[in-house]
Amino acid sequence: MILIQKNSEPNSLREHRNTPGADFDGLDKTELRDSLLKEQGYLCAYCMKRIRQENKVKIEHYKARNKENELLYQNLLAVCDGNETLTFNGNKVNPQRFTCDTRKKEQELHINPQDKNDMETIFYDNQGKIYSKNPEYQKEIDEVLNLNDPYGYLISNRRAALEPLLKRIHDLKPGQDAMPLLRKVERYCYSKNDMQEYPEYVGILRWYVKRQIRRRG
Repeated sequence: MILIQKNSEPNSLREHRNTPGADFDGLDKTELRDSLLKEQGYLCAYCMKRIRQENKVKIEHYKARNKENELLYQNLLAVCDGNETLTFNGNKVNPQRFTCDTRKKEQELHINPQDKNDMETIFYDNQGKIYSKNPEYQKEIDEVLNLNDPYGYLISNRRAALEPLLKRIHDLKPGQDAMPLLRKVERYCYSKNDMQEYPEYVGILRWYVKRQIRRRG
């Protein structure tokens, strides 16, 4: 997870909310989906998997949906399908493999990707596991969102995102300063490309670069 900074809500959402009797199901979600994807850099709010296609994007209510919050922009996040459509040998995967909103369902979350203090508790290891310094948040990462599923792909994908940087640092010549490389990767991690995308699984890259710069500073 990384910090999500919300932009202004789409006009279509505001206008729909001001319509008598309006609810989430009756909303044309095209503009809303595009807005959420752009502000999140086309990454799932929880696992940071790339999300682009409409049929692979779910709109999540961070706080369980009710009449009061179902149309509040601050309560809406774009998330992946959480392995809901994943198959193995023609069969759907065991629900124990579900992640993100698909795993969470109506469970309450306390760790909030829109809260800077919450996101500053997040760290990783070089193998790709995600952790929080807060024990309650760690339990939610493991049990509510299943972001460290030992039988899934998230750990290995985060590791794969980090490996090219580890190799580039390893290949530096003896005595060569790593700081220019780290600063370059830092800019890359916090910048969106021409398609408004952040790098996939960028959280582990930000964590590693920040730690290495601090050590060398």
